[in-house]
Amino acid sequence: MFKLLGPILHSLPLFIIACAAPLSVAKAHPHVWVTVQAEVVMQDRSVKEVRYQWTFDEAFSAFASQGLDDSGDGVLSREELQPLAQVNVESLSEYAYFSDLYIKGAPETEASTFGDPKDYWLSVKGETLVLHFTLPVVADVKVEQEVLLDVYDPSFFVDFSFAAKEPAKLTSAHQGCSIRVKQAEALDDETMGLLAQIPADQREIPDDLMQMTSTMANQVILTCE
Repeated sequence: MFKLLGPILHSLPLFIIACAAPLSVAKAHPHVWVTVQAEVVMQDRSVKEVRYQWTFDEAFSAFASQGLDDSGDGVLSREELQPLAQVNVESLSEYAYFSDLYIKGAPETEASTFGDPKDYWLSVKGETLVLHFTLPVVADVKVEQEVLLDVYDPSFFVDFSFAAKEPAKLTSAHQGCSIRVKQAEALDDETMGLLAQIPADQREIPDDLMQMTSTMANQVILTCE
C-alpha cells in the first residue's frame, strides 16, 4: 500500500508548506483539513480514472488565495486560480496524491498505479477552495475481487475525510458493480495527545505514531458480482 510509494512523507508539498505554516504555529497535527469526493470511472470491470474534488478548510483557503484576485473584482476566477492549481498537482505528485489504488490480496508491486494528472483546476465554494483533478489509472486494476482506493496522509499533517454527502460514485460501471465508503477511524486520546506535542514545523512523526496513523486510511471499496 502506501509503503510501496517510497519513503513516507519527509515534508509536505510546497503549496501546503508555504500556505499552512503561518496558520499552524500554535496548532498540533493536523494543520490542514481536506474533504474528499471521489468519482471512480470504469470500463467494463477495470478502473480507468479517479476524479477528485478536494475541499480545503476555510482558514487554509483564505490564506492560499491571498493576492490572487488580479482583476480586483473581488471574485477569484478559474483563470486566476490556475497557477495555484498547477502548483497543487505538481507538488502533490511526489506523494502519489495521498492515494493508493489496489486489488485486495494481490501481490505488492513497485509499478506506478496512476499516470500524470489531467483536467485540474481550482474553484471557490463559499469560503473554501476546491481542487479538481483526474488521475488516469495506468495499472491493470480489474474488479474481480475487492478493489480499494485509500486516501490519507500517514504523517497526519493533513486530515483527510470523505464528504458526508456524495462521498464517492461510480461512472460507466459494469452491471453488478457497486461502491461503498469506509471513513477512517478516529484516533484515541492518547495518540492525539502525542501528536499534539509535535512542533508545527516538524513534518516527520515517530515510527510508532506512523504505525498508528497508517491505519487511518479512508477507503472506497469497489466490488463486482
